[in-house]
Amino acid sequence: MTIKPQEGKINLTKKGDLLRKAKIIPLLIIIFLFQKPAPAEATVGEKLIGVTVKGIAKLVVTMTDIDKAKKRFSDKLRDMDNEKFRVKYARLYEVIKDLPGDLKTVYRITPDMTKEQMIKNIESVNSKKEMYRTINRIPDRTITELLKLYLANR
Repeated sequence: MTIKPQEGKINLTKKGDLLRKAKIIPLLIIIFLFQKPAPAEATVGEKLIGVTVKGIAKLVVTMTDIDKAKKRFSDKLRDMDNEKFRVKYARLYEVIKDLPGDLKTVYRITPDMTKEQMIKNIESVNSKKEMYRTINRIPDRTITELLKLYLANR
């Protein structure tokens, strides 16, 4: 599917153009910075961030060659030294430890996941539908925390 670029329209065929033109990012950052401490349920800000990030993630999945992406991410992990992986994964685990139990079981998410297990997880993804289902299962609060982690490490 190719959407032809038009003046004033977002060009979905140009890498990164969607994110550059998205006006929602500053809004997400403002909501992120001014939200109150989270109660048991996701806040409105967390829900807004979750819905937006899930939508963008699904769009990226739609436009991505899954086999090439799996190879690229697997190769990147293989090239990473074990210590760097442990440090990065420890930070990531602080957020993903709150994923639903079934997702943690399927992807063998544990505090001491190895680089080899992460590579197996990436290579086990079989279809875009599977990725869409996984994206839908990630709680909005977890997405918000992942966004905070991402912004903190930029």
